[in-house]
Amino acid sequence: MRVAEPVVIVGDIHGQYYDLCHMLDKAGDPKNINYLFLGDYVDRGIFGTRVLLVLLAMKINYPQRIILLRGNHESRSMTENFTFRQEVIDQYDEEMYDLFMDVFDAMPLACVVDDKYLAMHGGISPDLNKIDDINAVDRFQEVPLEGLMCDLLWADPMKDDKASKGHYVSNGERDCSVYFGKKPTKKLLDNNGLMAVIRGH
Repeated sequence: MRVAEPVVIVGDIHGQYYDLCHMLDKAGDPKNINYLFLGDYVDRGIFGTRVLLVLLAMKINYPQRIILLRGNHESRSMTENFTFRQEVIDQYDEEMYDLFMDVFDAMPLACVVDDKYLAMHGGISPDLNKIDDINAVDRFQEVPLEGLMCDLLWADPMKDDKASKGHYVSNGERDCSVYFGKKPTKKLLDNNGLMAVIRGH
């Protein structure tokens, strides 16, 4: 997945519908600008369905200008343990929840922005060397607990005091994925002619 500038990049929304509306008012009409959303549209906030319906309506109306990446909360395991599943069942039914999960399974995992930046929800992975490695992932599934797909949605950067020396270590805070350091980040960027990683989470 690729997008050109000018682009507005939006991090976690987490069911905050009115924040989304305010952001869209400030950032501008998608007729004139690209939007890249980094995932985590649901859970925690109480308007997850409303947020999703607005974003999907934007995607339908401006399919080339709206990119919706998958976050770690766009999964069955997270929405069952947080608020979104119950929210959908209360407002609609189980069938609608399953349809939302099918949409989540189809969302891309990462995006290259203007051939300069690599954007994803979580972070980089020891299984990621070339951008084509992402294209080879079968994303049409529930998020696994390890591997490239997991890391793109779950990984975190190391704290500054460890990042300059570290490569990858297990991410105990998340109970899955990895922490990544500066050296593998720089190596990945250099190998792919990119300048920086952009992430949400």
